[in-house]
Amino acid sequence: MNALEFDELSKQLQKLAPEIPLHWGKIQNNTTDKKVSLFKCKTLASLELAISKLPEDDKNYFKRRWFLWQCARCDEYLFYAQNGVNRNPNSRSQEYDIEFFEDKNLRFDVKGTLVPKELRSNFSFEFPEKIVNFYYSKQSVGKRSCLQNRLFIVHHSFIDHKRALELRCSWDYKSEVYKSFIHQLKSTKNFIKYLNVKASVIFIIEKKDGSLSYRFA
Repeated sequence: MNALEFDELSKQLQKLAPEIPLHWGKIQNNTTDKKVSLFKCKTLASLELAISKLPEDDKNYFKRRWFLWQCARCDEYLFYAQNGVNRNPNSRSQEYDIEFFEDKNLRFDVKGTLVPKELRSNFSFEFPEKIVNFYYSKQSVGKRSCLQNRLFIVHHSFIDHKRALELRCSWDYKSEVYKSFIHQLKSTKNFIKYLNVKASVIFIIEKKDGSLSYRFA
């Protein structure tokens, strides 16, 4: 993705966010995934054509999958557009999405997500290990699933958790947050461990007054 493509796609996603189903309708699974070649659908129009004959639950499933995939592409772009960050030249690789400072030990899959329903009632920034353990232990069993280093981008609104999809599209704000993360990573390399992999977390938060804030873990 280049700057022009990002500009066009990011604006489209901001407009689409309120229309995208918040919930999957079903757990991500191979059986449903095989019904549509999602990653061949470069535009929403092509996706809608591909899913036009599917049941409504499947349509919601693929619309959400497509939206989150495009958001992930934008998040990755905001990282590798910065100095010191490279993208994986193999877009099909499941090993990693971005690499910091040409260091093979700092390769991460970028995973945009939200605070799980199970942890939302007593959500706290003070125990990021709990949320990371949850993500890894409950991760998708779909065909693209694998265990790797991950950089979790966690979106949460204290106004209404349903605004998480709109928070995903706060591109200008997230760009500045990612710059700060990269700067901090130059001197601080403390990660959360899970089995034989490591993780870090960037919280993108909408406070009760509507303002945005962030935290690193």
